[in-house]
Amino acid sequence: MLRVEELRNATAEMTAPELLRRLLVGEFPRACAVTSSLRARSVVVLHMIAEIDRATPVIFCHAPYVFPESTEYRARIVRLLGLSDVRDPAKDETGVRPEDQDHIEGILSEAWGGGTVNHSTVHLNQSLAGFDCWISAAYHRSYADDPAPRLIEEGRLLRIDPLKGWAQKEVHAYLAERDLPLHPALAVPTYHY
Repeated sequence: MLRVEELRNATAEMTAPELLRRLLVGEFPRACAVTSSLRARSVVVLHMIAEIDRATPVIFCHAPYVFPESTEYRARIVRLLGLSDVRDPAKDETGVRPEDQDHIEGILSEAWGGGTVNHSTVHLNQSLAGFDCWISAAYHRSYADDPAPRLIEEGRLLRIDPLKGWAQKEVHAYLAERDLPLHPALAVPTYHY
């Protein structure tokens, strides 16, 4: 594997689809997994990945309770994009492998129709065990700029945020240009994604 600094330099000017193609086809063929939620940014990343390799493993991360609308929306996105390797995290993923670190996604969940936001943690240690590259697209943070780089070393994995630096208007434009549906909850103006 290339050192993360070398890969950062080599991909610094690449668009998100170019970066994903380089990772999925060039650097880590069959050694990448993506974690995803059902937020708008997640759907953008899933679309980009489906354009490159629909067999890329997708691990859906979600809060403990999943609304029926979310289950239906997930099935619709999977069908629409033709994703062929869709998974849920294993039941108990808290054990950390030797010489590694705890790999987690933080998940925000909103009460249907607005309301309280709860935060839960999804451990992914077993789900990511067979991979070298982790494309992290279970977006739970706001669109505010995060100072972390697009590629980081996290334990033994290379963790990627392909939409680093994307603004909300870019996400909306991408979805609209490709006629990709939003989660039904996003029709309610109080939702932020």
